[in-house]
Amino acid sequence: MSVMDASRTVPSAAKGSERKRWRTLQKRIERARDLRRAGNQAEQAMWELLCTRPLGGARFRRMQPIGPYLATFVCTTKKLVVEIDGEDDAVRTQFMQLLGWRVARFAPKDVLDDPEEAWQEIFSLLKAPSSPETGQMTSP
Repeated sequence: MSVMDASRTVPSAAKGSERKRWRTLQKRIERARDLRRAGNQAEQAMWELLCTRPLGGARFRRMQPIGPYLATFVCTTKKLVVEIDGEDDAVRTQFMQLLGWRVARFAPKDVLDDPEEAWQEIFSLLKAPSSPETGQMTSP
């Protein structure tokens, strides 16, 4: 006669739910990879600047998931998101700010026309302290 350990058995509904979460996570990871490979010229120009210029030890990641969104560039140590999309998505920005992220947005044309100015703006945001209650700065 065998004794079943109740802590080791998982109901089939819970297994299905876990599988669904896993598939969703895998899809998001693959989407981020695709976006990294197919970045536009402005994103590639900014990525090159972020990788080759000293930023006081700050390091960025590309296409980082934050909640249901994929942020273009993220510095986790400074809680800074850099978006290059040219549109002000208030819901997306507010969501990230509620999680404690500062959000800087740049239009692709601005990055391509004057990448040095965009880099200077990011560098100044990295040096600026964020306030814990609102915590966020949004750049035009």
